Amino acid sequence: MKSHTLKLFLFLLIALLAACESQPVKTGGEQAVTEEGRPVTEKQASLTEEAENLLELAEDSDNEAEQRKYRIQAAQLYIEAGEISLANQQLDVLRQQYADRAIPDETANTDIQLLAAAIAIAQKNTSLAAELIDSIKPLTRKQQISYYSLKADLDYLSGKYMFAVERRVQLDTYLDTEGAKNRNNRKIWAALSSLPSEQLNKQQSSNPTIKGWLELAKVMRSGQQNISKLEDDLLDWGTRNPSHPVGNSFLQELVSNYQVTALENKQIAVLLPMQGDLSKVTATIKNGILSAYYLDSTSPIKPVIRFYDTSNSDQSFHQVYEQAIEDGATNIIGPLDKVVINRLAQQRELDVPVLTLNYSESTFGHTGNLFQFGLSPEDEAHQVAELAILQNKKQAAVFYPDSEWGRRLNRAFVERYTFLGGSILTSTNYATNTNDYRRPIRQLFNLDQSAIRRRKVENIIGTRTKSEPRRRQDIDMIFLAATHRSARSIMPAFKFHHAGDLPVYSTSHVYTGQINRELDRDLNGLIFCDMPWILQNTSPLAKVFTSNWPQQKNFTRLFALGIDSYHLIFNLDYLQNREYAVYAGQTGNIQLDENNRVTRKLLWARFERGRPVYFEPAINSEETEKTAN
Repeated sequence: MKSHTLKLFLFLLIALLAACESQPVKTGGEQAVTEEGRPVTEKQASLTEEAENLLELAEDSDNEAEQRKYRIQAAQLYIEAGEISLANQQLDVLRQQYADRAIPDETANTDIQLLAAAIAIAQKNTSLAAELIDSIKPLTRKQQISYYSLKADLDYLSGKYMFAVERRVQLDTYLDTEGAKNRNNRKIWAALSSLPSEQLNKQQSSNPTIKGWLELAKVMRSGQQNISKLEDDLLDWGTRNPSHPVGNSFLQELVSNYQVTALENKQIAVLLPMQGDLSKVTATIKNGILSAYYLDSTSPIKPVIRFYDTSNSDQSFHQVYEQAIEDGATNIIGPLDKVVINRLAQQRELDVPVLTLNYSESTFGHTGNLFQFGLSPEDEAHQVAELAILQNKKQAAVFYPDSEWGRRLNRAFVERYTFLGGSILTSTNYATNTNDYRRPIRQLFNLDQSAIRRRKVENIIGTRTKSEPRRRQDIDMIFLAATHRSARSIMPAFKFHHAGDLPVYSTSHVYTGQINRELDRDLNGLIFCDMPWILQNTSPLAKVFTSNWPQQKNFTRLFALGIDSYHLIFNLDYLQNREYAVYAGQTGNIQLDENNRVTRKLLWARFERGRPVYFEPAINSEETEKTAN
């Protein structure tokens, strides 16, 4: 234990000497609290209060430029607090104030455009943000810094992570305060952390600063699995990069987050139903947790794990929970049951951190110590919508099953897609108890209307004609919500009905997770998102799973869920309230949102010759391409 502390001290000393003129800055990570009316963190409350103070200064000022400055600063604080509607209110006030002037105030108008672009980025509206940024012509040095920072933010939002890194490394030389440099460093780190592991490992750069950032990201990524090796690797990195502009305070924050968590004594209680309908699901998750535990080299102090069966109808979840606390649990994994999770989400605070393996029905709420994790199909539908928009596919057809699950995916895709500027031109559901999809597909593509038009022509000319039905031509993508069984029949049916040239996007549900070229050859061309465990599985745990539990192969993603739930116990503190923090998990690149719900960034694959092939999507939106120049 002393050797770990000594190594860490020596490394931080190297970093301190490299940035001796820097003063440590207080980092984020305030404890979450709940206020009356709506959930809010302490940080959000503080930002909102500061924004209100600035608005009071704006009201009291007689100087127009000063009023504008205060309103813009207040709006920026509202954006940081997640109060986008309040930021938009200030934008509207400023627009009205400077509208229709005989002599335009170009500086003011540029400030307003910059604020509008920042709001669009906060709303993750890449199309609008790109359009606004493309129209901005910065006039002052401050506006130039804001402009290039927004371009970097748009690169990040568009998935162009290395573009964002390169732009922010250049931007660093123009920043003249430690606070601004640290904020820039956090965004560099967020971009690097968002790279899939395989993509990160193959990145290279001739720029020594970017090269240093890449090496640090690789060191920290490997350190998520091995804290002891992390210390040695960081010492080596610090020795080779003594003058890197990473900043002592930010680097110390990263290291301390890992170190403190790893040295804590933990007792993990896993509360899951071991009997009944969910027993197979639980068994796979349990095997994932235990496999991760036995191969764990993250912490020099092994946790204690106890499993509790919640399937006994004579014992409530609360009673099992209380028993686990009484037994000394410092962390809890579970439950699976949405009803129970809904109840937990209504409490003010839980005794110890609880990582659920499903999500509550409400996406809002901030119960202290409650963290929600699962394999959300809605998250996957959102990512399909985001990729389609980034690829400039803005006119969609949606084909989904007539079931509760199908309606959930349809709703999630449509809401996200239309919010980002896409249009749903046609939407049709299909029955789940048939393999004949001809009628709903003809309806989807207006093929029946084409046939009606042909018959009308035949009636007019009095003779039969030779022609093929013509599908509607205004669609540029299809979102398909389907299981692998349905997709194997639907994809050939799309091609038969003259839609073979349209790109089809879907979620992980179209793939079993096991290569089967014979059955999946009809899926060729289908694009879908899935977890690294499925598409890039280099983990030693993959062999453990296939060797020990071949009968559970249909539940392979749940095994990955178990692996990540174990490792997240050691990373929740790092992820909480830090926008730059990402955990590279088997289920995806993991972050926590403002409500402590896990969000996962997945990888992309396309079926080729009956097997899924991982690829990095080309972002070819007309607007985002402009901002890359």
